[in-house]
Amino acid sequence: MDELKFFILKEILKNEDKNLNDSDFFKLIEHKVGWTEYHAFLSDFIRNNLVDEYSANKLTELGKNRLNELKIQIDQKSKDEIAERTKLHNESILSGWKRKTFWYIFIFGIFGGIYSGIDLFKKITQEKEIKTEPINKEQLEVELSKLRTLILTKNNDSLNNDNSKTKH
Repeated sequence: MDELKFFILKEILKNEDKNLNDSDFFKLIEHKVGWTEYHAFLSDFIRNNLVDEYSANKLTELGKNRLNELKIQIDQKSKDEIAERTKLHNESILSGWKRKTFWYIFIFGIFGGIYSGIDLFKKITQEKEIKTEPINKEQLEVELSKLRTLILTKNNDSLNNDNSKTKH
């Protein structure tokens, strides 16, 4: 609707100096607007003081301002439609990517979840096992001799300390 108003006002502004009557002007715009629509728009323009009331083929200052407002609105609407199409295009690409990768990621997530669940279950139920290495008889003898030597050296040190204290 705004596009038709803009078109008619623009054509009126473009043909102001030609002093066309209604039927001649209508011939210029009949490919876009029907006769009844044209008269409805024209009466609306006259009612809102957008065109000259007597000749109906010249724009007033208010009409020129309205023409500029309509141009800005139409340009903004065009930009919005382009942005909407771009957004829709980007969303469709992203949606296709999500659709293609969903099952791979889902299966990988299921695998990871099951693996971590099993690992957690094993850790909870696993008894603390003391790692004991079997010791053979020779190793046992060596360890015992080390302990005896350690005990003997400690006893000797403690005896020497006691003797040294009593001598003073």
